[in-house]
Amino acid sequence: MQAVTVLVVLTVLYVYAMAVLSTRSVAAGRGGSCAEPFFVLLVPALNEEGVIGRTLSSLLGLRGDFVVLVIDDASDDGTVDAVVPFTADPRVRLVRQPREQARRGKGHALNAGCAAVRRMDLLRGRAPEDVVVVVFDSDARVEPDFLEKVAPYFADDEVAGVQSAVRMYNADHNLLTLWQHLEFAVWGRIICGAKDLLGSATLGGNGQCVRLADLYALEDVPWRPSSLTEDLDLSLRLLAKRRRLRFCASAAVLQEAVPKLRSLVRQRGRWLQGHLACWQYLPTLLGSRQPFHTRLDLLIFLLLPVAFLPIGLASIVSWLSFSFGSYKGDAPHLVAWYLLAFPMAPLVMVSWGRSARPPLWRLLLHGHLFTFYSFVWFAAGVVVYWHVLLGRRGWAKTSRVSPRLLPPAEPCPQTPIVELPR
Repeated sequence: MQAVTVLVVLTVLYVYAMAVLSTRSVAAGRGGSCAEPFFVLLVPALNEEGVIGRTLSSLLGLRGDFVVLVIDDASDDGTVDAVVPFTADPRVRLVRQPREQARRGKGHALNAGCAAVRRMDLLRGRAPEDVVVVVFDSDARVEPDFLEKVAPYFADDEVAGVQSAVRMYNADHNLLTLWQHLEFAVWGRIICGAKDLLGSATLGGNGQCVRLADLYALEDVPWRPSSLTEDLDLSLRLLAKRRRLRFCASAAVLQEAVPKLRSLVRQRGRWLQGHLACWQYLPTLLGSRQPFHTRLDLLIFLLLPVAFLPIGLASIVSWLSFSFGSYKGDAPHLVAWYLLAFPMAPLVMVSWGRSARPPLWRLLLHGHLFTFYSFVWFAAGVVVYWHVLLGRRGWAKTSRVSPRLLPPAEPCPQTPIVELPR
């Protein structure tokens, strides 16, 4: 039990050290040869008729020079019918994957979109160094200035990619969705902010921006279809080439939080198994020419999921001991129990308070209730280790919620149906 306690303390110290580092900021770009970038927005879609229209309405409100490429992955529902009216806008293109080549994962769909950029001559004579590919999930919502906030980072020729912040637009639906919103608040404001300073920032699935030249420079396909976390896989391959990844806290993409516990555990389990699979890059990363502090943080980041199960067990034991009176009632023991039971509460309250400014009572309540969210990751860890023991790699796609839970949609353009590009 002492070893587990030490592991918990070291993990908490790491997070608080990152919190201190995150208070320092890094300039967006140092200047370079890159002109104002042209953006290619990739939106992979599989059975997304309930959300894709709202997403396209949001993306078309962006300011900047861009084109939207929707990759339909052989949907069975009305996804294509929902997209077709938007193709009357010359900035929107639709690529339909043949059924025999579709449904091989998000990475495969993104690779099809990247190949279509060349095939459809969307760059209009621009050099790949001046083109940025942005990945949005089909439930994404963005502010009009998203591209304007990201663009300055690519003025630095050493920057291969930028990750935006992520928030939940249905955070108030239930306790689980609020906890996911708080999770991404801590992850973005503290962990990603510190990793940006250390040079160990990584890309996430939604709102990732990558220079097209860097995607073309990879030895095989940009996103490996076999990877469960194709975004992390891509990040580590770019970092191994000593390319730089950045985090832009001021640009945010809003997405749908998973409202059901079973679906959430399954999603987090898929992320965890994909994270563990990325250990294959550890020898390459540790032997790369990245600075020592960058390699050290990447090592800690990749090994961190190992701590989820023992920390979860320690939390359960701690709560049971307190509930059944094993703890002494003196102040030192109560303080020690509180610090072990609610280590993240101060960080959650600070991160959430800065972004949303909720009432003090709500801040205190949910800052402490958030500690129970760790059991979601504990459950996901149990599921993952069971999957590994059974040799399973397949995971079901996380389904969207009912459209009635979504924010009101903007009016869909009333335009005639046009022929789909092949």
